Parts: sequence; C-alpha cells; structure tokens
Amino acid sequence: MKTTRITARSCVQLFLRLAFIASCTSVAMCCSIPVFRYALEHWTPEPFIVHVISKSELSASESDLFHELNLSSKNANVRIKFLDGKSDSTDHDQLIAQDYANLDSAWMVVEAAKRRDGESRVIWDGPFTSESVHQLLASPVRQQLCDGLADKISVAWVFLESGEPSVDNPKFAKLESELRRLENEILLPVIEEADLRDLSKKPDELKLRFATHRISRNNQDERAFIRMLLATESDLHEEFANGAPMVFPIFGRGRVLYALVGEGIATATIEEASRFLAGACQCTVKADNPGVDVLISYPWNERVQITEPKRDELQVTGLMVPIPSKTRPNAKARESVGDASMVSETREKFKEQPKKPPTAQPFMLFIFGALASVIGSLTLGWIFAGGAKSAVR
Repeated sequence: MKTTRITARSCVQLFLRLAFIASCTSVAMCCSIPVFRYALEHWTPEPFIVHVISKSELSASESDLFHELNLSSKNANVRIKFLDGKSDSTDHDQLIAQDYANLDSAWMVVEAAKRRDGESRVIWDGPFTSESVHQLLASPVRQQLCDGLADKISVAWVFLESGEPSVDNPKFAKLESELRRLENEILLPVIEEADLRDLSKKPDELKLRFATHRISRNNQDERAFIRMLLATESDLHEEFANGAPMVFPIFGRGRVLYALVGEGIATATIEEASRFLAGACQCTVKADNPGVDVLISYPWNERVQITEPKRDELQVTGLMVPIPSKTRPNAKARESVGDASMVSETREKFKEQPKKPPTAQPFMLFIFGALASVIGSLTLGWIFAGGAKSAVR
C-alpha cells in the first residue's frame, strides 16, 4: 500500500511541475534572479483586514489608539475598518461584526487576506487595547528576521518548539547543520543581462545566507506571530495541539513558503525548500507563486532599494495550478490560506530548479502547454485507474 501511494504522488508531482512551468512561461517572463531576492524587491505583502468593532462611539483613549493604528498602516500590511453597526458596511463586514456586536467594549478582529476561492479567515481577535495592537503589529522575532532579510539574510527559518526538549533539540540541530551545509553547496543562478534592471544589487554582491530563530510555544511576546504562522495552513492548529515542532522558511518581505512539521523536518525537505528559494524565479507574478504573507510592520521601502517592476507583472494575471488531495508525505493534506492555496507543496514539485528557458515564440509555448495538459490527463487517468484496481483488490 505504501509503495502504491508514493508512486501515485510522484506522478502528481510530475504533472504539477509541467503545469506550473507551462503556465508561468505562457503568461509571464521567467527571471534569473533568485526567488528570495526577487521577492524582497518586487513582491508587496498582501494586506490583512483589521476590524475595530464597537456598538457605540469610541472613547477618547480608544480614538487615540485607532488613530495610532491607522498611522501604522504606512509600514504594516494592514487595512483598517471601523464597524459600529450604523455606518454603511458590506454584508461580509456585517457577518464579521455580528459575533462581537453585544460586547461592552471595543473589539479587534484580524482577517487574513482572502483565499483563492474567495473565502477569508479570522486569525486573531481580542479587546481593542494598546497591548493587543502592539502585539499584533510587532514582536522581537519579527523585528529580528525583518532586519536580517532587509540586510544580508536570504531566508529566515523560524523554529516553533513542541515544548519537549528531547524532540526540539535534535530537530533544531538538524535544521542548523543542514542550513550551514547548504550555504556552502548551493550555487546561486547566473544573473542574465536582461534581468539586471530588476536587481538593485550587483550580481556578485548576492550571497546565500540563512538565519534561524527559535520560538517557545509559550512565548507571550510572540503570541500574535505564532497565531499567524499557524494560520498559514488549515491543519497546523491541530498539529500544534498534538505537540509537533514546526519550521517556517520566511523570505522576501515576510512570506512563509510552507511549514515543515514533525518528521517533515528532515534533510530532503530542508534542502528542497532551500534550493527553490535560492533558485531562479521561474514565475515573476507573485500570485502564481507559493507562499503566504504574515502581518509585519516594517519600513521595507526605506530599507530595500526598489527597482522598476517589469511591465508584465503589472498587466498579467497568471494561471493557477490545482492542488492534488494528497501531496505531502507523512502528513495530512494541507490547504493553505491566501496565495499558498494555489500551490501548497513547492518542495514536492521542485526537485531541481530548471535553468531559465530561452525566449519562446507563442506557438512553441502553446505546444508546450498542450503537451503538459496531455501528460497531466494521462497521469491522472492512470492514478484513478490504479486506485480503482487497488480498491477492488
């Protein structure tokens, strides 16, 4: 049974590789700049919606706090809404507010960016106080990882402890040793001349550097950040409750690639995530890449030099790659929030990063896409046929 499942998953991975590359090459330009650097310079984090809900007018201190929260949106990926049940609001906002309408004090409800299926998810709620606002916007670890990403760190790896030292210590040691090895082994792609306009640094200034941040699950200063990390995939709260350690590779301007959980914190998965993030950006459209943004207040535009985005990024909306029901070994299927719901398992789909393909004519792109579709259909047909035979047996 185990062998049959792995074989089917491998076929799905083949189909996803072909479909992903076909969709990207047909609608957006590939880029030879590493993913981690391209994301830092070009991908703006998706906004979180912060609802401030009160059945009456805000008090003087609450009004001051609301003004402070509004000012924070200059550096934070947030949009602020005030809901009092009287002013005009959408049906969705009213649905959010109805559960908090009878509270005596103002309440703050934080909603993650909408998922690809149009749904959204509340990731945090609490009293509208100065403490909760500051917890939401900033924390020591977020400040440290942002300072690193804006400077010389390529990827910040956040290790969320299980609470059991006999489990956490070996896993964290494994993570650190693998990252040190990969820093020396992985070669960054050669930046092509045509892509230099999209890079603020000289190519030889780019170095692959990893950093690790270890967080106790009981760290009160990181409560909001932990909630955000657990909200990046639908079943991480369950895994967290079961005491599993987790690793979150974070790149760009605070974008989580995906979670490595429990036994998934291993040599192969760490290397595959690292090679994807250090490899050439195969699709420059942010929405067509895996990952979920977390809420961070940080002056990115002051710390990171921005290059002019490509015209293609502004005009093109890419194709979406469907998610198979089971792609992650030794874990339940996961449906991610936000952009990650499009492609949830990068490490399964990118065993190797292909070199940037030469510029193709539209006819050749059409042929490539058609071949990917045919191979995908045959693969899925074989899987379902094999599954039916296994069920009969």
